[in-house]
Amino acid sequence: MGRPGADTPSVTDLPVVGAPIRRLRALRAEFDRAVWVLAIGDLVASFGFSLIFPFLTIYLTAELGATAGQAGLILGLYAIVSIGSNAAGGWLADRVGRKAVMVVSITLTAIVIAMMGLVRDLAWIAVLTLLLGLIDPPFIPAARAAVADVVPEPRRPRAYGLLGVAAAIGWIAGPSIGAGLSGFGYGLLFLASGVIVGTYALILLVAFRETKPGLRREMPRSASPVAGDPGIAAATTGLAETRAGPDTDPPAGSDRAPADREAASPALDGRERWLIFGTFLVFAVATHATAFQWVVTLPIHAYGDLGLSTATWGLLFALNGILILVFQLRITSAAERRNRPRFMAVGALWYALGYLVVALIPGAELAAPALAATVILVTIGEMCIYPIEPSFVSELSPPARRGRDQGLLGAAIGLGTAIGPVAGGAILELAPGPPLWLVTATVCAATAAGLWWLGGRTALLLPLPARA
Repeated sequence: MGRPGADTPSVTDLPVVGAPIRRLRALRAEFDRAVWVLAIGDLVASFGFSLIFPFLTIYLTAELGATAGQAGLILGLYAIVSIGSNAAGGWLADRVGRKAVMVVSITLTAIVIAMMGLVRDLAWIAVLTLLLGLIDPPFIPAARAAVADVVPEPRRPRAYGLLGVAAAIGWIAGPSIGAGLSGFGYGLLFLASGVIVGTYALILLVAFRETKPGLRREMPRSASPVAGDPGIAAATTGLAETRAGPDTDPPAGSDRAPADREAASPALDGRERWLIFGTFLVFAVATHATAFQWVVTLPIHAYGDLGLSTATWGLLFALNGILILVFQLRITSAAERRNRPRFMAVGALWYALGYLVVALIPGAELAAPALAATVILVTIGEMCIYPIEPSFVSELSPPARRGRDQGLLGAAIGLGTAIGPVAGGAILELAPGPPLWLVTATVCAATAAGLWWLGGRTALLLPLPARA
């Protein structure tokens, strides 16, 4: 078995059904150890988060007496603070390394989540939510930069998609278990979530090696979790980099492109790069302001206006994870030879269709099947957007700016998720029913048009990478 991408079959070359062992083996051979450590950790942490996250707005409104607007404002605090903490996390990841930022962030996050179960006052929940917005977001740009450090440019959508699949596995079981545990009290639910999320920090301490160019150390073959397979050894050995720095040519036989290839197309000068990047960040704000509505305000609408039970909503939330598990890698593989912004534009249209379905729900009797259709539609949109965003940014970023640019993407996402819950909660309070979902669908459609235009501008300046 030779270099991945040559003799080793790609996961996309194998059938969707059947030969699961061969498919898993081919997928394992494609990525560096660091990607698999992050995937395992994402699975564990997403399970912990999903115990409470689908029910957070229900907890705030039904248990603590918050209005829809107050619930949106409290969650908006997290997003507002995350604008700065995302950018700071990316800067720190470029300065001190990816691992330190991730370990500190996830450890403190676990502690704060556990503390949230000990308070029953909205003011204290708001304070802890604000604190969570300071310490949780820095993890994301550090992890995204780590993936870009060790995965060649053409395969990055697949790598980010793999992390999405791992997280989806956690989301499948979490909401159903969380709905059951909520009967014993939300204090137990928050504590269980904090303990499980904290396990990710232990995984990183034990198994993750630093990937930042200039700090990365070559991993002995025996340290690989998949040692003994020559194809997998080629993947890890070919991606290893010494302390010589990011401009060192890759070892012989490596499939990694030199770092200067990853800085962007030669046609893309600094001014054009920032123009494209800045424009994309504006669209990212709009994308996540609307995408977050189904997570934050839709549960309030489903529970309060349509009479959906907490258990039913938990099952619908789990449907999101099942769809990602089954289809995410196929969708991200299809994105590898397509224009990134235009692929995301299609995802925004799927979101628009999902929200249009919510606006057209005639009454409580059809709420469950209609909301199931909405979850399917917005999940397709999510699969077309979420893994492609960091991949597109990594293609625009020089190696020395990977963490900072991913942090700026995180800041844009934070701004969007700050605007979304506050605006959505306010609209839902003033005009319950279709207005919020009609406005959201319209914004999604306008964002899709903007991303399609951006795709046309980048088509010549940033050619698609060769297939891995």
